[in-house]
Amino acid sequence: MRIKKFLLFLLSFLLLVPLFSNENPKYKELFEFIEGTKFIDVHSHPSTGHFKYQIKDPYPTLEPPISRPFWTIKKERIAVFDSMQVQALKEIYGYKKDDVTERDIGELEALSVEFWKEGEKKGFNKILDICGIEKVFSNSKFPKKNLDEKRVLWVPFVDSLFYPLDPSGIKAINNHLREALQDYREEVLELSKEFKIEFSDLPSYLTFIDNVLNAYKKNNAVALKVASGYIRSLWFDEVDEEEASKIFLEGLKGRISDWQTYKKLQDFLARYIFFKAGELSLPIHFHTGFGATATLKNLDSNPLNLESIFSDMKFKNTDFVMLHAGYPFWDKLKPILEKRNTYVEFSAVNWFVFHDELEKILYEWLTYPGASEKIMFGSDAGAPVFFWIASKNSRIALYNALSNLIEKGIINQEKAILIAEKIMRGNAIKVHRLK
Repeated sequence: MRIKKFLLFLLSFLLLVPLFSNENPKYKELFEFIEGTKFIDVHSHPSTGHFKYQIKDPYPTLEPPISRPFWTIKKERIAVFDSMQVQALKEIYGYKKDDVTERDIGELEALSVEFWKEGEKKGFNKILDICGIEKVFSNSKFPKKNLDEKRVLWVPFVDSLFYPLDPSGIKAINNHLREALQDYREEVLELSKEFKIEFSDLPSYLTFIDNVLNAYKKNNAVALKVASGYIRSLWFDEVDEEEASKIFLEGLKGRISDWQTYKKLQDFLARYIFFKAGELSLPIHFHTGFGATATLKNLDSNPLNLESIFSDMKFKNTDFVMLHAGYPFWDKLKPILEKRNTYVEFSAVNWFVFHDELEKILYEWLTYPGASEKIMFGSDAGAPVFFWIASKNSRIALYNALSNLIEKGIINQEKAILIAEKIMRGNAIKVHRLK
């Protein structure tokens, strides 16, 4: 068993060393540009403060207790990623060992405590510097007031605004969906109190939505997040306002029992918000593809469903970003990226799969005309180690994908550097109108 573990570690080390410490890369200018350029991270969930770690059986897992964001090292899972996770601990906290065992937990916790002594703002800025990230977009309910507002930009959720009705009378839906709808409705009621706006019909509710979106813009939101792919299809039908108004009034009286009827109202409200987002110059970020819950249906979160929006010229002034590469549907996105206002980023994929698969994804996208103008970097990271892994993995994959394009005579090194700049930061700056 010890020999097997040693061989796995050696293999992971040999696989990573040429890419992590490439002293003589074939395309040196490209390599140095990618290594030295700071990312704009368009999707993350920053978490700060000391983590308390523990090892769990039967598969040894290093993770904080459930009250902290998910963070894991699974030694029996993927050798290369284990090595990357330990390398992240070394780079961020100064951890010295090549593995993490039960007896190392105390040392790791002490390093974590020491790291955060200067406070959350300085600590998180230091993490961004270590990871080579200039700014991150924090997808959260409220702005991260405890962090540097110049480096941590806000992307609020807008899903709750789709679901203003009490779902208790809706038939033929599962408990998970019912609970999610109830949570969203409670958020709507909280916002209604906060903005001191009551709604008794659809026009007054749309006024309420306008006030919420304007407030988000005033509070420096740089985009709006839609996570509804976790609970329903991302296909949004066009619904007549008169029909939506009738459904709204009936719903307030508790007379809506059919899910498809309620979905019509959701679709109308979502489309209203997407249109208003364009007026406010706020891109819409969609969760697409795989996700963190067992109840997610990949066919619902399939980004191809969004053609119901992307192909509607009503939304020509709204920019749309598909998060997580639409994975596993990434290979179907190239024609969608032809549309003027559609974009994609690859967060979570850059720490969920090997860098060679990420390289394949980037390479395939970049062989499609104009796609280099449409791709952005994101991490979907919460805990510090995942910011580091997403950054490192993405640099490796981007260099290899662009090198492959150079090798095949599709582009030269100068063009490759221009493409790298766009993917790493330029496209994000342009689409989100960053200064």
